[in-house]
Amino acid sequence: MRTAIITVGKEVLTGKTINTNLATISRKLNEIGIDVNRSIVIDDIEEEYYNILDFCDSDLIIFTGGLGPTIDDITRETVIDYFQVETYLDKDILKDMKNYFDRINMKMEDTNDKQAYFPKDSIILNNNLGTAPGVIFKADNKTIVLFPGPPHEMIPMLEELILYLKNELKIKLYSKGFRMVGIGESSIEKALTGFYNKHPLVNVAPYAGVGELKYVFTSSNKKALMETMNHFYDLFNEYIYGNLEDTLEGVIVKKLAEKNMIISMAESCTGGLIASKIVNVSGSSKVFKESFVTYSNEAKIKHLGVKEETLKTLGAVSEEVAYEMAKGTSKKTSADIVISVTGIAGPTGDTPGKPIGLTYFGLSHMGVTKTYRNIFNGNREMVRIRATSFALNLVRKELFK
Repeated sequence: MRTAIITVGKEVLTGKTINTNLATISRKLNEIGIDVNRSIVIDDIEEEYYNILDFCDSDLIIFTGGLGPTIDDITRETVIDYFQVETYLDKDILKDMKNYFDRINMKMEDTNDKQAYFPKDSIILNNNLGTAPGVIFKADNKTIVLFPGPPHEMIPMLEELILYLKNELKIKLYSKGFRMVGIGESSIEKALTGFYNKHPLVNVAPYAGVGELKYVFTSSNKKALMETMNHFYDLFNEYIYGNLEDTLEGVIVKKLAEKNMIISMAESCTGGLIASKIVNVSGSSKVFKESFVTYSNEAKIKHLGVKEETLKTLGAVSEEVAYEMAKGTSKKTSADIVISVTGIAGPTGDTPGKPIGLTYFGLSHMGVTKTYRNIFNGNREMVRIRATSFALNLVRKELFK
């Protein structure tokens, strides 16, 4: 099925808005065996729509953006006019829109009415997070899809489109995957030389995040899917922490609860990100009572008992300080397991021998404290996120020994 994604909006053309919808839609379509072969970004100008549709020979055409009530939101009426399809006013949608404005105590303007017009025999994609419904309709032997631009409004509709396409094309696919941490995509791909040829019936798609990876396996052959996943697991089980629905912090909290253990942390450069991750998990109060964000040297001395001499001699970003932070937190909280982190997130603060991204970790468990060192690349935010993932993974590996 030849597929085109047409993104509408000057804000995307000028770089003010990143086109994340393209990546999201392409990834979901790929998971059911549909490859996007054309992507276009156009301005909110009627002529642009016509120019694109005149030469677009794709079987599936997906528009994102331009479904709002303002004068420059012209996707719905322009695309419908181009295909010369008959429309109708959906009174239920109009009522839902009016109820939406009533809930937020705002007056609904007449310009919003255009959002309730749809092609006859179309499939309406309800929008529970905004005022612009999406729609699927057929014209000229093509399937046309209109999505709103905001990703949080578009994504629920995308799930409906995927179900529609699977039924329409009689696609029966099985999809599973792994979440991974502690290894980079390039290292995995190098180790997978010859792997893909051994499993031709399965689509394997990697998705890289900051500090983590996701590998999704999709196939219409359930046996082939499981064989491929088992092979992949044998190669990389050291780095796999769960299935697609899992989170690293969720796996940790579950294991801590099973072992009836309490965790604490002492953070410097991560500024509470590790604690925040743990608190994101429902039920974390059973395993997490307290933590410390000791950003300054004075705070490290005052709250964690880090020696002033250690800080003066070796600096805050050192193996010894990470060790003392973990030991001091363990002593103060009596937690069963403690993780500490101190590093240089940048973009300033580096010194000879201590580059941006240099980070030390301390891990105390069962009376033993160990230290770890790593250098993370990226900007300040990425260094902090990667350090957080690394710290959580240290905890995971310790718990699962």
